[in-house]
Amino acid sequence: MNCCLVSGPALYLAANILRAKNGDQGMTRVFKVASILLFSCSGFVNISYGQSTVPVAPADKNVTIHCNKVSGDFVLSWPDGTRIGPIGGSIELTNGHHWSVTDFPKHKVTSRADAPEGYKPAGIRAWEIRSFGRADAPQLVEHIYYEPGKPFVLVEMEAVGKEPLSSRHIFPVKLSPGGSASFAAKVKPTVLFVPNDNDMWVHYNEPIDPAKDPDSYEVSAIFDNASRKGMVLGSVTHELWRTGVLARDTSDGTVKNVEVYGGATGNWTHDVEPHGLVTGTTVRSPLVMIGYYQDWRNGMEQYAQINAEIHPPLAWAAGVPFGWNSWSAYLMKIDAKKYLAVADFIHDQLEPRGFQNDGTTYVNLDGGWKQMKDEEVIAAAKHIHAQGQKAGIYFTPFSYWSDDFTQPVEGTNGKYRYSDILLRDSKGNPLPKIDGARPLDPTHPGTIARIDYELARYVAWGYDSVKLDFLNCGSLEGVHHDPSITTGVAAYSYGMRRIEEDLSPEKIGRPFFIGLSIAPLFPAYGHSRRVSCDAFGRIQDSEYMLNAVTFGWWTNGKLYRFNDPDHTVISRDVDPYHDQAAKGSVQTYEEARSRVNATVIAGTLLLDSDDLMDPRAQMRAESLLTNSEILDVARAGRSFRPVEGDAGAHAANVFERIDPDGSVFVAVFNFSPSESTKMTLDPARLGLDTNREYRVHDLWLGKDSEFHGALDVVLGPAESKILHLIPK
Repeated sequence: MNCCLVSGPALYLAANILRAKNGDQGMTRVFKVASILLFSCSGFVNISYGQSTVPVAPADKNVTIHCNKVSGDFVLSWPDGTRIGPIGGSIELTNGHHWSVTDFPKHKVTSRADAPEGYKPAGIRAWEIRSFGRADAPQLVEHIYYEPGKPFVLVEMEAVGKEPLSSRHIFPVKLSPGGSASFAAKVKPTVLFVPNDNDMWVHYNEPIDPAKDPDSYEVSAIFDNASRKGMVLGSVTHELWRTGVLARDTSDGTVKNVEVYGGATGNWTHDVEPHGLVTGTTVRSPLVMIGYYQDWRNGMEQYAQINAEIHPPLAWAAGVPFGWNSWSAYLMKIDAKKYLAVADFIHDQLEPRGFQNDGTTYVNLDGGWKQMKDEEVIAAAKHIHAQGQKAGIYFTPFSYWSDDFTQPVEGTNGKYRYSDILLRDSKGNPLPKIDGARPLDPTHPGTIARIDYELARYVAWGYDSVKLDFLNCGSLEGVHHDPSITTGVAAYSYGMRRIEEDLSPEKIGRPFFIGLSIAPLFPAYGHSRRVSCDAFGRIQDSEYMLNAVTFGWWTNGKLYRFNDPDHTVISRDVDPYHDQAAKGSVQTYEEARSRVNATVIAGTLLLDSDDLMDPRAQMRAESLLTNSEILDVARAGRSFRPVEGDAGAHAANVFERIDPDGSVFVAVFNFSPSESTKMTLDPARLGLDTNREYRVHDLWLGKDSEFHGALDVVLGPAESKILHLIPK
């Protein structure tokens, strides 16, 4: 095999020799010659960019792409020796064939200035590897996109046939036989499990059954916590396929089985049907990012940023919503008297003490509000508006909470009954319940009419926000009414786009806040999404919710305008879902303050959910929801990120937020309900200058101290602190 290699250093040397003789024209001539060499040789094509051609950040150097013109696969490598490959795409067709690029006798590599749909940064280039030459197979076309100066590539694959193709599984990233991901750090890496949704108290890094679920949904990081070096792999498009990530057969510095594929279903997607079919003469995979970073946290944030550029978060000009939600306080027993009493207490007692943002608070109804009369709901909104507050309401657009399928569907004038709009399996049976609800088909005109009807009522009544719950029911695989929509993700997108249109300022003439509750992480719709399932007031609840911040902080401001850390409970003694486990226990003041701290570092909605007609709850609210410095942390709307990533299925106990002025906010938690602890914080791990002295300001105590070197923090049971470290 003849081999031609054009490397970055060689190009750099030749360019500078000619530049010295002929100026920039000589340098340009080298690059033109190099581009001819790259694609005229047989064997490997080494696509390498040196520091002479693009600016390279010292911590995150660029990637080198090696394309094999004999086998059709490619290898990615980075300057410290980390590499992954050979990578060769493949597709499973419903006719029983499974084609990989290495199955083809011919491969052609071409290059052009091009960008994937929706992502068009300056200078991006594309390399195409076309695998062909079999009469019994479609062509497979792998696209590799490189952005100068960045340590990642984007990869997608197309299967192109003369006749329509159908597939449930497509693999734009799959290691060829003998391939691996090899890391500079020769330790067994952590593989991050990102859950598909936030239902059933699932955790990030939840142990999974590898026979039922991929190692992660949509994205994963493979990293070493000590060095923080890691690889990030994940889909950045989410309108058609649900993506799975496999990273298996791990050992010291090596992962031998890596896949990123469209067509994932499993225990944690709640599916009973296989992934829907994708059909066409061209079947395209998700667009996948592969990047390697000196700090895996930076990689997750860059992954989120690419997602945000392709699918920007829903615009919201106002600030973080502060206020109250009825669920923990009253569950299904909310009524107009309680609702208005809470609104009055917030207006009269909390707002004057600083508990507000943008001059207002949100007072939100949760489940159970339909037991109130419509005229009470309308009058309540008017009362709240008269006080300068905003009113919120609750809706489950893709769920039906009854077994009576003969009931007419609201907003359809009797045209449809619920039996018509249920999402069904391939045998025609309604899908099983999720969380007690029957899933509805988002593509059915009856479902859409119901959504239009309900949302129009909320707008007409004067409400300003809606909490949308159990949205995962709309993302299930099934047989959809619209035959052009064949996957659960596509159906979910169809329904959510309708909701955003119904509540858009352009349509209704004013802002309307859309908060998601139980919902898939991707695709991202609405202004906020709860990061966890229900989290109440015990320290275990704070730790559970912070597990999602530890490994999912990067969604804030990128996928969604705000993370939602769920309702903040600071007075309730027991979790209503687990009363027996918490029987006889009392939520301590330290637990309550930790719940507030956990909320404000999440990025964040700050919604209390206590019975504010109760004197104890009132006292706690006046104490814990009126600290101006803590409220300013929440108003910033920025999520803290974990200092360490070795928490497993738990939460990190130290989080940080680095500000542009060089100061650092640090949140420190003791999750033990009974034991005190002493933590020693390493300034280097916090990103601090180890040669400088710092002033330490405790936001709750209002006291200052100083430190140089390690910082010791002593915490009592269930206690936490937020500290501001300011360079002297």
